[in-house]
Amino acid sequence: MNKRRFSPGSLRAPRLGFPAFAFCAVSFLLGVLLGVLLSGGVTEGDFASELFSGYGESVLSGVGKPNFTSVFLSVAWYHLLAILLSFTMLGVALIPLVSAVRGFTLSFTLAALVRLYASQGVAAGMLLVGFTALLSVPIFFLVSVDAMCASGELVRVGLLRQPPAGPGAYTADLFIRFLLALFLLLLISAGESALLGAGIIPLPAVF
Repeated sequence: MNKRRFSPGSLRAPRLGFPAFAFCAVSFLLGVLLGVLLSGGVTEGDFASELFSGYGESVLSGVGKPNFTSVFLSVAWYHLLAILLSFTMLGVALIPLVSAVRGFTLSFTLAALVRLYASQGVAAGMLLVGFTALLSVPIFFLVSVDAMCASGELVRVGLLRQPPAGPGAYTADLFIRFLLALFLLLLISAGESALLGAGIIPLPAVF
């Protein structure tokens, strides 16, 4: 009868997926809260309101309408930044910051639109950012957690001089998940481009 023997080194240490998700989620919520608070200072005629109206007018007139590449970069900007930071030790600190900025931009845009245009602002906000955010934000959380875990492994091995936890920082599964996320973002960008072509104006993710 064969008996499997386990040694401490034969067990894979769990990746810190939940702590990474918690950091990103809390940072995102703090960004959302800050965006809502700062949107209270938006009034008609100031820079923010002129920016919203100017963008809408330029797209409706056909001037400066973004092409597919610019739409994709707008949708996937935060995801690409998280993936890039996964290859550095700084990602442990900076990925939650990216998450906070993402939450801020979304909440500030929606809250400012509601403040400026009341009940019409709710519909405008859902039209402008709802489609993209509904699909891209969950993907961002999945990407950011993987990216933060990979960056944490670099800190563990390179800075703390500890042995890798489990399979290490970069595995085939990690790159497959990154590629799948980018593929989904391409599909979202195609959908947003179709909306632009139909005369519906999604707001770029930088706001």
